[in-house]
Amino acid sequence: MIGFILGTFFGGTVGAVTMAFCNAAKRNDEKR
Repeated sequence: MIGFILGTFFGGTVGAVTMAFCNAAKRNDEKR
């Protein structure tokens, strides 16, 4: 159970960072 919680938390964090990075890349493309 603990492993499942840690896996979900870690996966969610990685997903949030990836989405933030993609959004930043899109903003940079729009500025150009």
